[in-house]
Amino acid sequence: MDIPLELLIVIFNFVLKPYHLEALCLVNRAFNRFATPLLYRHIYIFPWHKDSKSKVTMTLVECPHLAAYVQTLEIRDFPKGLSTEDHSYLSGRCVRAIRQCTNLKSCTWTKDGSLHSELLESLLDCQQLRELEINGNSAEYDPLILTQFQSLRKISLIMPSVHVLNVLPMWIKASEATLRNLRIICKASTHVTDGLLESLSPNLAELECLHIFGCPKVTHKGTGAPGHLSLSFDMTVFRTLCHRTQAFRRLRTITLTVPAHTLMLDWARDVYDLVSSAPLEAFQLYSTDVLSDTQMAGDFWQKMVTSHGSRLKRISVHRIRVNLATLHTICSQCPRLEQLFVETERRDLETAASSFSLARNLRSLHITFPLARSEALMPPATTMHTALSISSRCSPTLTHIGFNTQVWQVRRVVCFYENGEEHMEPTLVPRENPEIPEQFLVGTM
Repeated sequence: MDIPLELLIVIFNFVLKPYHLEALCLVNRAFNRFATPLLYRHIYIFPWHKDSKSKVTMTLVECPHLAAYVQTLEIRDFPKGLSTEDHSYLSGRCVRAIRQCTNLKSCTWTKDGSLHSELLESLLDCQQLRELEINGNSAEYDPLILTQFQSLRKISLIMPSVHVLNVLPMWIKASEATLRNLRIICKASTHVTDGLLESLSPNLAELECLHIFGCPKVTHKGTGAPGHLSLSFDMTVFRTLCHRTQAFRRLRTITLTVPAHTLMLDWARDVYDLVSSAPLEAFQLYSTDVLSDTQMAGDFWQKMVTSHGSRLKRISVHRIRVNLATLHTICSQCPRLEQLFVETERRDLETAASSFSLARNLRSLHITFPLARSEALMPPATTMHTALSISSRCSPTLTHIGFNTQVWQVRRVVCFYENGEEHMEPTLVPRENPEIPEQFLVGTM
C-alpha cells in the first residue's frame, strides 16, 4: 500500500456500517488488524436483529480475543417464549459472554424481565464499566447487587420497582465519587417523590445531568433539573431554590417544556435567571402549543447568547417559531454551535440560510415548518432541492440536514470548473446509522 499503516485506523473510524467494516476485515492481514477492533467495539441487539442473540453470544464466548474489543454492549431485546431449558442455556451463555468482555465500558439491558442476578454479577467483573442502563423490574434479580457498582459515571433506570428505589439512596451514596449522570424514566410512577430525591441530594454534589421523566409526585422541591414532572411545578420557586443552593453550578445541558397557559414573559425571565450562571453547552426548549418567540421576553435570546454563546454546542427549539433576528443572533454569536433545531416559516428560508451560513462549526441542521400550512405544499423533490440549496450555503462542516420528518446525510464530492479547477459540492444521501435500519430513520437526527 502507498499509505502508512497508522493511517488506516484514522480512515476506518469514518466507516459506520458493520458490514462495511466486515468487508475491510477480509481485504488482507493489515486491514483485518485495524478493522476488527472497530467491528466489535460496539455490539447492539435490537428486536429486528433476528437470531443475533445466540450468534453474538456464541462468538463472544468462543473468541475471547474478539470479546476483549467490546466497549459498548446494548441489549434492547431478549427472546420470549423459550422453554425453561433453552432460556437457562441462553442466559448462561450471556453471562459467560459478558465475563469475556474485559474492556466493557457501557452496558444497556432494557428488556423487561430478562435481567437476572447472575447477569448483574457478571457485569461486576467488568472493571472498566462506567455506564449502566437497566430495566428496573427486579423480579428476577436482587436489587442489593446494584449497590456494588461503585465506579459508574452514568446510571439509567427504566421503570424502577419499589425494591430498586429502596436501595437507590445506598447505591448513590456508594457511587458519589464518580457519578455524573442520573436518569430515572417512568410511565407515571408515584414512588419517585420529592422525599426520595431529597434523600439522594447529599450525595449528588458532583452531578452534571439529572433526568427525571414520568414522575408526577416530583415537584420543584425535589429535583435539580425539571423533566416530565408534577403539574404543580413552580419555575419561580424552583429558580429561587436553585440559586440559594447553587444547584446548577455544573449544569451543561437542560431541556425544558413550556407549560400550557403560562405567562411567557415571566417564565422566560425565570428560565434565564435559572441558568445564567451555569456552564451551559446545550439548551433545548419545547412547547405543547405552537408559540411565536415574540411571546417570550424580548431580550431572552440575546441574554442567553451573551451569557452562554461561547460554550453552546446545541440549541433545539420545538414548536416555538424563531424569527429571523433571533436566528441571526444565534448563528453569529455562538462560535461553537454544532447542532441547531428550529421552526421557521418556509417563506423565510432564503434569509434564514444567510444566518445558517454564519455558524462556522455547524454539523446538524433541522428545520421544521408549521405543518398545516406548508407540508402539503412542499413535495419531496422540492424539499430535497431546498435542503441541498441550504446545504451549499452552510459551513463545509455540515453533515446532516432535515426538513420536518425528512433527514439526509450531507456528502461532499470533488467537481471541476470548465478551467479544470477543483471545487467541492454537497450532495444529499440517505442517512447512515450502524444500529437502526433505514426504514426507522425518520426524523432521528
